[in-house]
Amino acid sequence: AEPGTEGQEPNQLIGDWRADCDAWGVPADCQISWSEGMHDAHLTISYSIANRDTADTIFRGNGVYRLRNDDLDGFWADSGGAIHPLRASWADAALKTHWGRAGGEQVRTVYQLTDNGRLNVVDWALQDDGWVQFMSVSYERSSTVPASAPD
Repeated sequence: AEPGTEGQEPNQLIGDWRADCDAWGVPADCQISWSEGMHDAHLTISYSIANRDTADTIFRGNGVYRLRNDDLDGFWADSGGAIHPLRASWADAALKTHWGRAGGEQVRTVYQLTDNGRLNVVDWALQDDGWVQFMSVSYERSSTVPASAPD
């Protein structure tokens, strides 16, 4: 990390996060799990939305980010059948991700760490009339992944 940027890396997201949420009108339990990937430069996300009353899965997705300075790229796959390339950037304790390709389905997500230890996540989809927000959830950390032991 550059001097003065300690604590500003996307690895701050690592751990499990949960929130009560509204999934398109259905009371739901939203969960995000961030973890290290198969390479030091990888960060993975596992996302799920379950019906709060029945525990049935409403939506699931998995992504892998490749960290390259403040620029990130990778892929997202979900239970809706989508596989999207992603581009992202990290600045001011926020991971800003753009999913999809020009001419196809496109979504933007901002994962913002707050001063009070929450993770605010806001999603927008590109519609004919511009970007439309479709979800906003404030997560609490439910666990953290311990730092790796030195070799």
